[in-house]
Amino acid sequence: MGRRFFEEVLRLSPDWSSSEYVSVSRWIRRLLRRGSRSTLLSYFKLLAWFVEYAGVSPDDFVRLPKREVERLVQDFCDDYCVRGRRAMAANAMKALRSFLKANGFRVDELDLDGDYRWMRRPEYVPTKDEVYRMAAVAGLKWRAIILCLFQSGLRNSALRALTYGMLKDQIESDVVPIKVHVTEELRKIVPDACKEGVEYWTFFGREACEALRQYIAYRKEVQGGIEDDELLFPSDSRRVPRELRGKVPMDKWSLTRQLKRIARKAGIKQWRYLRAHSLRKTFRAVLDAGYVDGGQMAEDDKEYLMGHKLPGSKAPYHNANVDVLAERYMRLNWAPGGAGMSREQLLEAIKAFAKSLGIRDIEIKIRKVLEENPEMSEEEAVGLIVREELGIKLMEAKA
Repeated sequence: MGRRFFEEVLRLSPDWSSSEYVSVSRWIRRLLRRGSRSTLLSYFKLLAWFVEYAGVSPDDFVRLPKREVERLVQDFCDDYCVRGRRAMAANAMKALRSFLKANGFRVDELDLDGDYRWMRRPEYVPTKDEVYRMAAVAGLKWRAIILCLFQSGLRNSALRALTYGMLKDQIESDVVPIKVHVTEELRKIVPDACKEGVEYWTFFGREACEALRQYIAYRKEVQGGIEDDELLFPSDSRRVPRELRGKVPMDKWSLTRQLKRIARKAGIKQWRYLRAHSLRKTFRAVLDAGYVDGGQMAEDDKEYLMGHKLPGSKAPYHNANVDVLAERYMRLNWAPGGAGMSREQLLEAIKAFAKSLGIRDIEIKIRKVLEENPEMSEEEAVGLIVREELGIKLMEAKA
């Protein structure tokens, strides 16, 4: 039952009211009148998980006795709370109460306890150096995602909603930076992609452009091309048929989980508390740090690049002066460690990359190679180890 609902999530948009279940259609029409499509999608998934848990269809659920309805809803939400997911428990209670209210229940009279008080989860904001370390140990796709998030400040939802066609001309040219226009059109793909309907421009910097072009070139080689309506970073879910994946957005939780794995691989101790929003805060730190050649970026420019609503007529001014804003953006210091990576930072990134290839005990092997070849540098020793581990024949080169 739950899987059928997930299929409906993908199938129903934009006509959400076409559900085959009477109770669901009634509820969806009510939500569309009162709330956002983002809330609808979130609530719809929670209902899908609930009916899978309860083992009944939505129509059969609303016909159950009042006491049985109360028991199923309370047990479902309490289960999340017991597992430490209090925010999810609270959201599930809101969604199910909304569903019951739309189907004639007097929810105030139901014996349901929805008081799942929780503290805001901790969040770790990586430094620029740590962001580049993450990019160094990630594959082509995730290197591009990390650098694009970091150098644009885009929200998780906005990045997932971008299509290839929106940036095609810029990607296929050598232009830097790439201009990204966040508009309400993105909501047709990911419902919460343009928060509060604020339209704005942001940019992909030099490193992000390079990583994105490498990833796109690889995709074209493997797929034989990319259609304009395919997503820039599509879903990798095996639950979605391969032929449809290019046009199905990545799940926001999948993106967050993968970022955590990469942060852990990069040796970031606080990897558990890192998410896509963390890179947005690193982006803000770069804006606050000022220009490489001295001076500070204006507060209005910072707020605009963050996608925040500006007062009065300031937003139209920025929209009309995107090229000027791009010039200011390129004066910011995007280099790791201030001016560039130090030798130690570069070496750590190389070691992390070697570990990502499955090479174990890299430090021990480096010491052994240096003992046998004292004239070698540490970087050369890592290179030798990687080539030997991967079975690549050593080649002599003349200076």
